[in-house]
Amino acid sequence: MANFSLSDPASGFQTDAELWRQFKGDDELAFGMLAERYYKRLYGYGSKFSRDGEFIKDCIQDLFLELWDKRHNLSVPDSVKLYLLISLRRKMQRKRSELKWMEDWEELSFESDRVGTFPIETAIIEDEASQYYIRKLQLLIPKLSRRQQEIIYLRFYENLDNQAIAELMSLSRQGVANLLWRTLRELKDYWYVGLNSLFILWMVLLR
Repeated sequence: MANFSLSDPASGFQTDAELWRQFKGDDELAFGMLAERYYKRLYGYGSKFSRDGEFIKDCIQDLFLELWDKRHNLSVPDSVKLYLLISLRRKMQRKRSELKWMEDWEELSFESDRVGTFPIETAIIEDEASQYYIRKLQLLIPKLSRRQQEIIYLRFYENLDNQAIAELMSLSRQGVANLLWRTLRELKDYWYVGLNSLFILWMVLLR
């Protein structure tokens, strides 16, 4: 199997679905473009559950090798991103079980030095007030439970809707809505800056 980490800039942008159909048809270049497109995103999500970088890389490598081996039997998912995130989550769980690791999954970590890598942060206005709210939010998020931190990450940093989050976290759609609302209310209580605090939180997260 050839190296599939290169893409041809002259070919123009191709959608995930187009690349997926091509790799199902044995196109290694298309498969490489998909892997290149999602590697950093998958690594970032995996790092919320383990600080072992080599373990995360091994899981991602195994995931893509498995996809290639099973390519002829795969259907085209409605969302390639969601499919890959779910697949990586399950693979990490299985491999931890196989390795008989006894410790719990690491708490989701939103360290300030990682926040800048999230796409949503590029839209934040670089003014003093915005930076104040971002720094405060970075201090508050670690106070949440792991599942609360994960739902914030998926909703506001991965921009997934409630249905996609429900599939990824094995919750009902209503369960996602309830957990998200409770999480935002809890952040509001931590924030405690007055009646407009919940509105400010929404604005900071959605920017």
